[in-house]
Amino acid sequence: MSKFRSIFLFLFFWIVLSSCEKVIEFDLAGSKQAIVIEATITNSKLPFTVLVSKTSPYFGAKTNNLVSGAKVSVRSEGGKPFYFVESGPGVYKLERTHASVGFLYIIDVEYEGVTYSASSFLNDPVPIVDLSFSYFDGLGFFDSGYKVSCFLRDPVSKENYYRLKFFVNAKPIDDRGEISLYSDKLFNGMVVGLGQRSIVFNKTDTLTIELQSIDKAAYNYFLTLENIAGNEMLQTASPANPISNFSNGALGYFSAYSFDRRTLVVNDYINK
Repeated sequence: MSKFRSIFLFLFFWIVLSSCEKVIEFDLAGSKQAIVIEATITNSKLPFTVLVSKTSPYFGAKTNNLVSGAKVSVRSEGGKPFYFVESGPGVYKLERTHASVGFLYIIDVEYEGVTYSASSFLNDPVPIVDLSFSYFDGLGFFDSGYKVSCFLRDPVSKENYYRLKFFVNAKPIDDRGEISLYSDKLFNGMVVGLGQRSIVFNKTDTLTIELQSIDKAAYNYFLTLENIAGNEMLQTASPANPISNFSNGALGYFSAYSFDRRTLVVNDYINK
């Protein structure tokens, strides 16, 4: 794939993808503390992890206390529950358990007599078919460096939602203010290159790119989280809570996702 074509595709699809994101209305935060649950499971061999805390209900507040002693379980729809073990204050893990694509999973977190539940569908992974790098000279507040486009062939059969995660030297990049989210509303069934607005990489970076196939509930959560982060930075709106898929007023999210991953040294890939 030529450099000119890669840059053209990146610019074209960035314009298209930007129009795929819609602003979602969300409720303003209340005044009392709330349970915050962050739960993820994948179809990989990684342990399932659930984080539970109690915090002020507005975005950006620091956690007041981690929640120990919660009863946490996961089950497939119609299946038996598997129970997590608390490995540290507020951190619950489930190891040696496999999640299969094509199933709806339910997380239950019981604490102080209240059960908070959320469900998420584990979609098939969508493979990364190619990567392309282009150099960005920097502009205003944006640093110079290499931008990457992650190419995939979007399945035509259903709605798909994606999230890109980046790791440099095995450390995740903090993407709270710019979460790389995509809906296939305008590129259903197409080969498309997904990029990002401001994240750049150096030639010497060992870069891992993770393409996550998420469900609509997780997409909505992260989209509102990004909107709130942007509003908070610009100080143009009152703090609010992202859309949660948990019941009984819990904040946070549960995401069952599959992924494909590539790891490379940027300079080696550029010189291929």
